[in-house]
Amino acid sequence: MTSSKIKSILLIASLILFSATTVRADDTNNEVFNEEGIKSLEAAINKKPVVSENNTVNSNLLRANPKGYPERKGIILVTKDKYKGLIPTGHAAIIYSPNTVIESLSKGVTQGKNNWYKSKTTCYGVMAKRASLNQSASAAEWCKNKIGKPYNYNYLNVKTRKKFYCSQLVWAAFKDKYKINMNRSEYGAAVHPLELVASSETMLLYRK
Repeated sequence: MTSSKIKSILLIASLILFSATTVRADDTNNEVFNEEGIKSLEAAINKKPVVSENNTVNSNLLRANPKGYPERKGIILVTKDKYKGLIPTGHAAIIYSPNTVIESLSKGVTQGKNNWYKSKTTCYGVMAKRASLNQSASAAEWCKNKIGKPYNYNYLNVKTRKKFYCSQLVWAAFKDKYKINMNRSEYGAAVHPLELVASSETMLLYRK
């Protein structure tokens, strides 16, 4: 058997294994993040008012674009959109710059585009109530330092810092650095992206 054929066989085998792993992970995640919990989170979010930037302290530092979309480092972004077969109905990231976010995708923690106001069907922008502007920016740096860490498919294992899923990454930054816990009770230890919005520890700045 030639080396090229061996390489082809190995490639096909790896693709099959990855596909099977993704399917199993998706099934497990649907069990962890059930629909009942999502409805509870959505109800809590619907009760949250959007805080006008004109009524916030140092509102100019929030650096929102003309459509009200926040661009300040340390603001948390959340979407209800189902994201690439990972967490059902949700994805989260933290703003690093007006043009970039730090997020965890299937390939692990990486840097992405800060364009959710047009790339997502739904989008929330929230800030940690008890964190200063500098502390929020530092939380974004904490997340950036995790770039390259693999994706965490065990959504109940939020204590690990060797791998991360999207909302775990953002939650851990504020929890580890400032003891700000944005987790709620809907899913026990697991942190759904919508919990970051529904949490009493966050203030809603933007809603799409």
